[in-house]
Amino acid sequence: MSMLEARGVSKVYKTRGVETIALRDVDLSIESGEFTALAGPSGSGKTTLLNLFGGLDAPTEGVVVLDGDDLGSLTSSQLAEERLHKLGFVFQAYNLIPVFSARENVEFVMELQGVSPSERRRRAMAILEEVGLGDLADKRPMEMSGGQQQRVAVARAIVSQPRVVLADEPTANLDSKTAGTLLDLMEELNREHGVTFVFSTHDPMVIEKARRTVRLRDGAVVADERKAAAS
Repeated sequence: MSMLEARGVSKVYKTRGVETIALRDVDLSIESGEFTALAGPSGSGKTTLLNLFGGLDAPTEGVVVLDGDDLGSLTSSQLAEERLHKLGFVFQAYNLIPVFSARENVEFVMELQGVSPSERRRRAMAILEEVGLGDLADKRPMEMSGGQQQRVAVARAIVSQPRVVLADEPTANLDSKTAGTLLDLMEELNREHGVTFVFSTHDPMVIEKARRTVRLRDGAVVADERKAAAS
């Protein structure tokens, strides 16, 4: 079953009358449970495609489908509900709430979902321990390094075990050991709980871990490579 689909998707940005084509007639289907990397040079359209899949932006042409729902047909409140209950995001800029502690940032989505305070705290502390930040749970983002903030962002994205996690360069600010630990955690969630992961990345480690690599260049898909299943 397709979890995400782009059907004839193009995206054109206009700045001061100048058009920039970010995506060109992309057709791509991501099946439920996939562990997929979107790879390509800067400006290839990776982040734009992630944003469209997450309903954070709308295509200029074409249709984007999440779990059977045409995102373009939803109201803003319906789209917000889709994101809240089905999607987890990891942004390059972290997008942490500066006045919240690490634990409060991780709890935030669960609070919106109506999870009880005691359960939110339990799950937040468990995931922070898993990403090696249990001792920094009460620190605010400004008191943490970039790599630590990135780990908080990853923890927040995966703590509620959404149907899909969209991750924009999730290992960009991490050392190789920490990056490997996070990728192992994501792979475990993928294999054991069926969470679908889509990464945009330059990182060879992420591409090596991915079971499917979709390569983009100049806004178009130029290759779609799948690894053979382990015997």
